[in-house]
Amino acid sequence: MKTHSIQFKFLITVISAILVITLFVGGLSIFEVHNYLEQHTKEVVELSCSNEAAQVNDTLGDIENSVRIMESYVLSLLKSPTDITNRDYQNAILQMSGEMFVDIAANTDGAVSYYLRFDPSISDGKTGIFFSKMNGGNEYVEFEPTDLTLYEKDDTEHVGWFWLPYEAGEPIWLNPYHNDNNDILMISFVIPLYLENQFIGIVGMDFDYTVLTERIHKIKIFDHGFAHLELNDVIIHTGHELSGEKHTDDDDTYFKSSEKLANGMTLVMFASYDDITQIRHDIEAKIMLAVALLALVFSFIVFWIVKKIVKPLRALTDAAVKLSGGDYDVKIEQGNTYEIQQLSTAFDNMLVKLREHKKIQHLLTYRDSLTGLRNTTSYKAWIVDFDKKIQDEPFPFGVMVLDLNHLKETNDTYGHNVGNKLITGAAQIISDSFKRSPVFRIGGDEFLVILQNRDFEDRETLFASFDEACANASIDADGATIPVRIAKGFSTFDPDTDTQFSDVFNRADAEMYKNKKSMKMALV
Repeated sequence: MKTHSIQFKFLITVISAILVITLFVGGLSIFEVHNYLEQHTKEVVELSCSNEAAQVNDTLGDIENSVRIMESYVLSLLKSPTDITNRDYQNAILQMSGEMFVDIAANTDGAVSYYLRFDPSISDGKTGIFFSKMNGGNEYVEFEPTDLTLYEKDDTEHVGWFWLPYEAGEPIWLNPYHNDNNDILMISFVIPLYLENQFIGIVGMDFDYTVLTERIHKIKIFDHGFAHLELNDVIIHTGHELSGEKHTDDDDTYFKSSEKLANGMTLVMFASYDDITQIRHDIEAKIMLAVALLALVFSFIVFWIVKKIVKPLRALTDAAVKLSGGDYDVKIEQGNTYEIQQLSTAFDNMLVKLREHKKIQHLLTYRDSLTGLRNTTSYKAWIVDFDKKIQDEPFPFGVMVLDLNHLKETNDTYGHNVGNKLITGAAQIISDSFKRSPVFRIGGDEFLVILQNRDFEDRETLFASFDEACANASIDADGATIPVRIAKGFSTFDPDTDTQFSDVFNRADAEMYKNKKSMKMALV
């Protein structure tokens, strides 16, 4: 092939263009892969951290609810602070509280001890109860309470559990510490007791710290990622021990994300840049191999195409020579050509296939974005847990199904913004009426409440309060007042006939529809 021929120049030009395009696309692909992995890793770590923190906070919330139930029970037994000074009444309070607390502790995961102590200024320094498990046992053993008068208030090591909540004036989580009595790491939630605006004592529970640490220890991001707990920038959990190591942001070998927990700690998750780099190198190697193979294949194709293009040009040249010689009977052949767009399309297809291999992970959240209530994902998890508990050891509970009336009419008349306002208004009434019970939004206008323990026992009182709240509830829309009307149905678990949660739900759902029908008939 002559270097000054059109075939050689065309071939060199096109092949050069192919090499430039393939190198550009390959380089751009590598650049985009790098950016994607950075963003993807950030999203994965942040979403994982958010989900793990939400589940840890649910665990902490269950613990807090248990102690708040203890608080409410103690205060319900007292009419005034002077009741505590009556020795007989004082003993009765301690006796009843001890009996109540053991049931609460038994239904609280990770509980290892519980206690009630009164202010030594209105009782002696030992007045109260203290029960604890010993050396991993399952039974609670009563211990003699610490004499508060033997220590100064600033002696945090011995009486900080009593005076820190008093000084805070609100419920607090105590920092993790090692308990020598039962040889475990513990965290504590303590609530100060007030009656007639007077501090009268504290009530609290201690919990096995491994309730949190075992979950944190199992967290793994990619191959070498991990998580730990921090408090005031100090690492307080690594593996299963308290480390006390000061955390710094100087380590550039990990990408991290953090979420604040309900007990003041911070969950920090780490993804190793080595893992990210290895993934990127694997993808880059595949991209470069694909680009090299495509460049080689297309070079052969171009060589063949150029020959097809040059052939008719040569025929035209021969024809032109013949015409210049006076031969007007020359036959001109029509050649087939291939558009350069095919090459671009091939590269586009390659990029589409690469994009198709990118997988984006989506993690389920557990909260409804409009109302803040537990969503259907959380509800399904509760059903699985309840079915297991029903099979293992039946316990009393009730299911309340609720349905918001006139949502469609409100949406059609005033728009979905007002409809959303009606939904959030209903959600507020339900959550306010059943503060200690799990509340779920299981549909557009459907809600569900699971009543257990004290709420189950006090259900009639709660139902009456709920009905009163509904009767007086309304929202404003363009000058109009829209009442918040909620149909409800309730059913209790019957261990003789019910084998799963859905049996109770179906009865409650049927009762709700009866109530909804009667409410509509009342308006006719």
